[in-house]
Amino acid sequence: MTDYIIFACPRCGMVRYAREGQKTARCLKCGYQIQIDAQKIRILARAKNVRDAIDLTKIYKAKKA
Repeated sequence: MTDYIIFACPRCGMVRYAREGQKTARCLKCGYQIQIDAQKIRILARAKNVRDAIDLTKIYKAKKA
């Protein structure tokens, strides 16, 4: 089973998720190419499956709004 991380874009703050070990992710809001393995991104949470990752992402987005 793949673990997921929930993090915020370092440029605009948009919360998103990606698979643990993934090297890059594109921000869905500003289009910034986030270097997950190279940058010191702030991990907000971890999830065991994609459904939990989606739910946690929604929670963090609601808190931010």
